[in-house]
Amino acid sequence: MKHTVRLIIFISLIPFFDLSLKAFGIYADLGANPVETIIHTTGVWGLRILIIVLLLAPLGYFSGLELFRQFPKPLGLVAFFYSLMHFLSYAIIDQSGDIKIIIVDIIETPYLIVGWGGFLCLFFVGIASHKRLQTWFNKNRSTISGIVYTSAVLAVWHYFWQAKTVEIEAVIYIFTVCVLIVWRLKVSLVKN
Repeated sequence: MKHTVRLIIFISLIPFFDLSLKAFGIYADLGANPVETIIHTTGVWGLRILIIVLLLAPLGYFSGLELFRQFPKPLGLVAFFYSLMHFLSYAIIDQSGDIKIIIVDIIETPYLIVGWGGFLCLFFVGIASHKRLQTWFNKNRSTISGIVYTSAVLAVWHYFWQAKTVEIEAVIYIFTVCVLIVWRLKVSLVKN
């Protein structure tokens, strides 16, 4: 099982390896605005993997396969990694690491406030998943799950808002997250 988890993690990191090779000029290029491409790519893959993490719960519920219960935590950490790279690309490459500019930009730009909120949710879950906090993590799975869903809502909102136009990709993400939230609420109500 560990080999399967490692393989899934490796596959989920392929877009990052691809982006890194392009950034170092190994092949192809990053287009007319390389900084924007790096920021956008890391953010989109963070969102996609976060949605995949949320999809694992209904897949496990309906299939009854234990396999789907093994992937949320490691893939959640991969989603956090992409989100961290998204933020660091913005902060270090785009804003040159100037903390004052970053803080002012986040405060003055609504979609950045929403994105920052989603990132902080994933950051908290990433910290809470550390081995030393495993007991606490296991006792508070429903809280952790709520924070992950909150992060997904904020990430989709951030993505949709920053696009400034209605894109089919954003609509698909919004629809998927809404369906997952409705499913989660329905399952929670049935349990109680």
